[in-house]
Amino acid sequence: MFLEDVIIEGFKSFSIKTEMGFQPGISVIVGNNGVGKSNILDAIVWALGENDLGRLRCLDRQELFFAGSENCPPAQRVSVELRFRHEKGAATPGLNIRRELERNGPDRFFLDDHACSPDQVSKTLAAHRLHQSLKTIVRQERINDLLLVDPDERLEMVCALLKLPSTAGFDASLQNAIDETFRRYMLHLVPDGAVALKLISHNGRRGIDLVITLPGNRTRKAHQLSGGEKAVASLALKLALFRQLENPFFLLDEVEPSLDYSHHKSMQAFLKAVATDTQLIMITHLRSTIELADTLHGVRTRWDGSSFMKFYFDMDERLLRLYKCC
Repeated sequence: MFLEDVIIEGFKSFSIKTEMGFQPGISVIVGNNGVGKSNILDAIVWALGENDLGRLRCLDRQELFFAGSENCPPAQRVSVELRFRHEKGAATPGLNIRRELERNGPDRFFLDDHACSPDQVSKTLAAHRLHQSLKTIVRQERINDLLLVDPDERLEMVCALLKLPSTAGFDASLQNAIDETFRRYMLHLVPDGAVALKLISHNGRRGIDLVITLPGNRTRKAHQLSGGEKAVASLALKLALFRQLENPFFLLDEVEPSLDYSHHKSMQAFLKAVATDTQLIMITHLRSTIELADTLHGVRTRWDGSSFMKFYFDMDERLLRLYKCC
């Protein structure tokens, strides 16, 4: 199953109804800083049931609504609809989820245009193996969170992500499964390196450490890595963990800025490998990532600051040559 359409109205910077279509593979969203690209990812997770305002980058519920401009009144209703399809071009019905919120009214969910409860939405998402969708998003500002904590805290964060009842649930079989995917991903990102997850004891508690051997036989632990090395290892580890959740899509919000040129080229191989069986919806400014796009979406702002989709097309070599990376 993949996310085929997102329809946003009144949500954050999107003042009027805006529809965007996605395809399996890699969908890339581009645009200048501040045009509302990340609001698209916020809209997706909100429609799937996210209620944590912090994760939605809001301090108050009212910030979910378009605030208004000189010639456009504030939105009184927010609506985000997601349309999922089992496979590209399939004639069989997919799944439509819509969430609506009125400024001074109720929060409502709809499944295929039928009103339903949040619990019904959760059960339907689980039936379609979409119930882990809120977890499979990586924000630029949080890419390194797993590597900036002590090993025991890292294990607790991993267990919380995987919904294990306790750290004891992180057994050898699960460690090996995650480690195998982590190693495979890192081979794309650092072809001449090696990596391993290690269960250790830290301050008398179980923990996870990363041992990474970089080109030149330089062995480093997580806290010893440079900024770019941390970003590489963090992204590979997060997506290896996401793989355990079996969600059909990942949302990536500018996860590459701290990488140098050589890592950008290595990341192309990595993203291609991930996208063979997982839909990637990515926000980026980098041409090396744009080159991978199956579909490209350009977000811009009107003179009043509201967001709109300026262009959308299936990427090919001719269009890539014409496109100038912002």
